[in-house]
Amino acid sequence: MKITITGSLGNISRPLTTQLVALGHQINVITSSAARAAEISSLGAVPLVGSLEEEAFVTRAFHGSDAVYLMIPPHFQAPDYNRFTQTVQQNYFRAVTNAGIPYVVNLSSSGSALAGQSPLKHYQNLEAPLDVLADAHVLHLRPGGFYSNFYGSISMIRHMGMIGNNFPGHIPLVMSDPRDIADAAAQALHTRSFHGKSQQYIVSDKKTGDEIARLLGTVIGKPELPWVEFPDEQLLQALLQNGFSKDAAQHYIVDMGIAIRQGLLEKHYEGHVHNTFGQRRFEAFADEFAKAYAQG
Repeated sequence: MKITITGSLGNISRPLTTQLVALGHQINVITSSAARAAEISSLGAVPLVGSLEEEAFVTRAFHGSDAVYLMIPPHFQAPDYNRFTQTVQQNYFRAVTNAGIPYVVNLSSSGSALAGQSPLKHYQNLEAPLDVLADAHVLHLRPGGFYSNFYGSISMIRHMGMIGNNFPGHIPLVMSDPRDIADAAAQALHTRSFHGKSQQYIVSDKKTGDEIARLLGTVIGKPELPWVEFPDEQLLQALLQNGFSKDAAQHYIVDMGIAIRQGLLEKHYEGHVHNTFGQRRFEAFADEFAKAYAQG
């Protein structure tokens, strides 16, 4: 079967590509970087270099595919991230329609089900544009926060001696290992056993901020590492200083933290525990984090 994957060789798309190639599928991988082409080829896949913001390119890339894996690149430096997201979503919709793709696995998010509601009023629903596809079966994967996001805290831990976000340490955080997401996507694309429009929740583990700080602190030799709750405005300014556009920082990071703080995401996931997928616990990731921390 011919499958086209978006996301280049990211934390999900790389293991997804490897799994599907091993299962005997013909895999195309879309990347915006020509420098990635050789590495994609080395995995046994075909690189397709171009921009997801160009409808003609996306349509050509999807042509002849039996299934596609879709994700919105985390282009948080875009001045208008919502417009960027909408453009890519529109191109996906038209390409799937014009290419007659029968099966779509879409990387959704923990916020899609709550998009449009306070505090996620400006959060984009990553599912709605695909749910109106008339002739395609669509599976939306709904993960929690990625384990890999914590790599971004290494500098804070090293230079400030703390870790945190804009929610307190006693709040549980639903999390997902990107490899669990890749496993779910690979299984769905290989078996194609999903029909209509459906969702799959990816929950690898659930830990409070205090538990996360203790686990990560222990493995890096800082057992007293504290979880610190940052004021919303302080977090926003820190994100802006690190290159985020104000739109992306406010609506996708700060507002998401507020939703976590209010318990909205945990409540939503608890209502769907019968439909969760994931097996890699945070303790195993902590060991990987320690290696990355040691490497600087």
